[in-house]
Amino acid sequence: MNRWIAVFLVTSTITLASRATATVAPSKGVPVVTRQVYISAVDSSGAPVTDLTAADIAVKEGGKERQVASLQPAVAPMQVAILVEDGGLGSFQSGVAQFLQRSFGRGQFSITLLTPQASLVVDFTDDVAALKSAIGRLGLRGRVQTDGDQMIDAIARAAKALQQRKAERPIILALTVAGGQPESVDPRDVLNTLRSSGAGLNVVFVTGAELGMVLGDGPGQSGGLLDQASTGPAIAPALIKVADRLLRQYLLTYTLPDGVNPADRLSVSTSRTGVTLTAPSRVAAK
Repeated sequence: MNRWIAVFLVTSTITLASRATATVAPSKGVPVVTRQVYISAVDSSGAPVTDLTAADIAVKEGGKERQVASLQPAVAPMQVAILVEDGGLGSFQSGVAQFLQRSFGRGQFSITLLTPQASLVVDFTDDVAALKSAIGRLGLRGRVQTDGDQMIDAIARAAKALQQRKAERPIILALTVAGGQPESVDPRDVLNTLRSSGAGLNVVFVTGAELGMVLGDGPGQSGGLLDQASTGPAIAPALIKVADRLLRQYLLTYTLPDGVNPADRLSVSTSRTGVTLTAPSRVAAK
């Protein structure tokens, strides 16, 4: 573990990214509603595709074709809320360190540890020392009883926090050994909260975890990844894959015809053979 913290400290650098937001732009005096979502693409071998153009993409919202205005590499800084539910085993410590090593300099990160109640370890920051200290608290702590409600509630809280922060590029990374089968939290309400925030939910779970509706469906609806780690050593590669997808996202901008209300169903496809897209299937209808 100390080796990964050391590598994280040595290789971390800070870069600047420009702001990218949804707009309502005038076109010859007629208001044009512009919608934006983040997508990623991989080829048949799973390698990120970095040369897509707007001409390669088709968009349908509410079942209707929409005009693609632009497709550009995502440069806005990420705001990543990392939620760790490890049952006290420290299973995700090394993986989180490697995820941060890979992603550092591209945004800010918060870490919440479920014990089983959600406890904020570090709020959104790009400070190396603060993140190093937070990683140190994710180690083996002794078995902790898991609670399916807590992870689902933590996702809802993270989505609300990102929305309140008006995060430019909101992302939730949920890591779990148990899953999230809520008893007192309505998963539909959580998915609605996630949709309203615009955050992409990425989930890495250990084999045997019972995902439920939020962890199982949330990534597909929000444009995030869902990945399974069969063993402890498989966790870090799964988190590196998430980081690589996030670092190579595109910002897709499309427009709605004048007078057309936004819909919440979205379909993004590509004409490029052998390319698979990861994109939201549900968006806020506003």
